[in-house]
Amino acid sequence: RSQRGNRINNEDVPVMFWLLLLLFLETTGLVEAFVTSDRTLRHQRRGLRLQETTGEIPAKDFSVVVVGGGWAGFSAASAISSSPNVQVQLLDASPRGAGGLAGGWTSKKLKKNVEVGIHGFWRRYDNTLDTIENEIGLDLDETLTPFQPSVLVSESGKVAVAPVLGESTENSATTIEGVPSIPSLLPLLSDPNAFLAETGRLLPPPLDVAILTEFDDQSRLTVRDRISGIGLLPAWADMGQENRDSWLRYDTISAENLFRSIAGVSPNLYREVVSPLLHVLPMTPGYDCSAAAALSCFHVFALQARGAFDVRWCRGSLTEKIFNPWIQKLQSKGNVQVRGSSKVTAINESKEGGKQFIVSVNGDEEVVHCDAVVLAVGATTAGRMIDSCPPLLSVPNLASQWKGLRGVSCVAVRLFLTKSAGDAIKAAMPDSPVVVAGPNIVPTLTEVGFCLYDLGRLQDDFRDLESTEGISTLEIDYFRADDLADQDSDGILEVSLAAIQACLALAERTLDKSSILDSSVIRARNAVSHFCVGSAKRSPPVRLKRGLYMAGDFVDRTGHASWSTEKSVVTGRQAAQAFGADFALSCIEETKIIPAPTDTKQLAALRRVASIVRGIVPEGFPSSPWAMLRTR
Repeated sequence: RSQRGNRINNEDVPVMFWLLLLLFLETTGLVEAFVTSDRTLRHQRRGLRLQETTGEIPAKDFSVVVVGGGWAGFSAASAISSSPNVQVQLLDASPRGAGGLAGGWTSKKLKKNVEVGIHGFWRRYDNTLDTIENEIGLDLDETLTPFQPSVLVSESGKVAVAPVLGESTENSATTIEGVPSIPSLLPLLSDPNAFLAETGRLLPPPLDVAILTEFDDQSRLTVRDRISGIGLLPAWADMGQENRDSWLRYDTISAENLFRSIAGVSPNLYREVVSPLLHVLPMTPGYDCSAAAALSCFHVFALQARGAFDVRWCRGSLTEKIFNPWIQKLQSKGNVQVRGSSKVTAINESKEGGKQFIVSVNGDEEVVHCDAVVLAVGATTAGRMIDSCPPLLSVPNLASQWKGLRGVSCVAVRLFLTKSAGDAIKAAMPDSPVVVAGPNIVPTLTEVGFCLYDLGRLQDDFRDLESTEGISTLEIDYFRADDLADQDSDGILEVSLAAIQACLALAERTLDKSSILDSSVIRARNAVSHFCVGSAKRSPPVRLKRGLYMAGDFVDRTGHASWSTEKSVVTGRQAAQAFGADFALSCIEETKIIPAPTDTKQLAALRRVASIVRGIVPEGFPSSPWAMLRTR
């Protein structure tokens, strides 16, 4: 209690958190049971509420237009079409392939496939992997690579290798059996590295991930820097991943404020690890990233369970390996039509009865009448569409929210290199075919993160190209790349050579323009959702009103704890469920959504402590003890 009176202050939150934590460490089993049963009850209640809105509508033929052909649009179309009496048209503006796919480009000289970026498939992309394997009917091992490690590089050089952890132990993420006891660790205190190695087996994510990661011998990070990451624990436990109040609370501050000022993460750890990851996961610098988004993103991609950061890559282009078979599967149902070069330019409500909506395609070129519309477009596209869609304008507060949505610009560069250049790059990438790089790798990339991929080790076509013709293929995907996108292609290629040379620590002049046999540069302006401070309150729900639904990675941000492709798939399925509930159709029962992974026993205990503290002190943010002392 405060010395100034009996009222408990916000600054007492961390003290209470750490004290109560000690009391609950022995009750993790009970807490896990409580959290699991509570989560199940909440999901059941949500399902009941959804079904209670269903009206009794006689069976008849329905028609649905799905706008947008990415993961969200295809998932919605697939799920809705499980009702055989529904006709589905999936419309996408892209002329490069039915469904507006990520590919459709080819390089100028070699005519090789090119995509807008390389997309990973993380271990807990449960709904996405279920789609690939069970909906489309593809063999996962033939479609995706094995799980791959990743190398993290900061402006100071190589930081660490994130190994494949999920296959090193069967159940270390969900049990504490067989781990060392705290007393057994005490003799190791004289050897910090041995202490950390043993502690990694005891601690829950994210602490085990931070400790088991293989940090480079030349890294600037000290043991003290790594331990400072524990300061994030109170906030991580406090923020419920599927709790709207938590999201809106942490959405009011920046990730940089949370990590640096509240959690007390050391400047070294922030610069060497946190900042690079912010630049390539939510794809934005810490000062322009919502703390809620950062906590959620890190939780989903890396911290929720051991092995969460393990990632697989597509063995070829997404178009060829996944979307083309998906189109064939959908169209074979007989009630789905997938159309490219079909830009939706307006949506109106019919005043003549019959079908509820009138969808205009390519201006006045075509009009489609339908009972429902699923908007599966990006955030900035949704903001641009709203003025030409009166049904959207009729949804309270939607226009003001959507027009504030922002996007992140990306630039995808594909390089086809000589054998000598390729050999030098391979020698500099022994640990992994994937390098994750933060900002300031070269002076022109001050706020730009990027990922570097050796496609000859990831994709079958480019492995064959390398073995038969000696041509190496590299992909560099830049994020927050507005200034870079403004340069001409030659300028972007020059920056790319410098970035490769710097992040791989290659000898000077290892790469120059003569190393490039062919290339492709694709600019995607404002193409990725930007989760800035205040963005969560602008996130629309899946169901806007009867007959009008949303799907995408920026939709229902406070709901199902998922990100990126997985979030798009989940919201596509949720849109189908909402449509089925509104129109009393079978797709509500046919569509299954795999819940996000439940908390580990350790995290469940931490969340229980945080919940008690939050109940006593409803305002403020829990800080680390050292951050609290630093500010006093």
